[in-house]
Amino acid sequence: MQGCICKVAGDNYKDMLMNWVCCLRHLAVTNFIVCALDLEIYEFLILQGLPVFKDPLAPSNISFNDCHFGTKCFQKVTKVKSRIVLQILRMGYNVLLSDVDVYWFENPLPILYSFGSATLVAQSDEYNETGPINLPRRLNSGFYFVHSDPPTIAAMEKVVKHASNSDLSEQPSFYDVLCGEGGLNRISDNQCIEPSTNLRVHFLDRNIFPNGAYKGLWEKRNVRSACVKQGCAVLHNNWISGRKRKMERQVHSGLWEYDASSRMCMQSWQRPHSASYF
Repeated sequence: MQGCICKVAGDNYKDMLMNWVCCLRHLAVTNFIVCALDLEIYEFLILQGLPVFKDPLAPSNISFNDCHFGTKCFQKVTKVKSRIVLQILRMGYNVLLSDVDVYWFENPLPILYSFGSATLVAQSDEYNETGPINLPRRLNSGFYFVHSDPPTIAAMEKVVKHASNSDLSEQPSFYDVLCGEGGLNRISDNQCIEPSTNLRVHFLDRNIFPNGAYKGLWEKRNVRSACVKQGCAVLHNNWISGRKRKMERQVHSGLWEYDASSRMCMQSWQRPHSASYF
């Protein structure tokens, strides 16, 4: 079955999006697509020759600097992601949703595919180094992988419906629908079962898929070296508030491959045989 890696982005996170594109080019991963939230990012990506489509139902007036976690803008924008993922699933494609602030050290797809169908695999937002990683509201909806199969589509329909009626972002809806309010559907320290669809939810190993607060990786002197030593496949630049602070942390860490002035990647785009796991 075919599939795609999906990003949802607005013009306010254009440079972070392009940094991720550079990562994928270095990794020879080509089967990605971007859902544009506004005309500016749509036209920019068209000029860059990148695969993009514009969401006609995206919220308008997206704030440039005030659309981070906890804001009303963030709550509206995140609900676009689950809705778009559901549309792609219905077309028969598997989907990896990866936020613009998730840096890729390697292609995570071989690991993600190993969990099999009827399973949603997602990053855990738990920062405590010991204990369960699937406690209430710890499912991160900024990095997850889903198969286009009946149980997954039915479960995602429930998530999208729940989020559309919520005053919060989509992230609490993912947890409350799939793992149950208060973690009612937890079956272990890293898994849940959604009872009506029998969809299994697996929270990913944080040593390989760490969030932004796990083990203080972003505070390390050499972030790249620390992550490679730990075996990270990706690193999420979350658990930090504000677009400017997020950008500064990413650039200062050295996990930055994009030159905005030239609109080119800082390193040469070597193209070995393209990798595809769909």
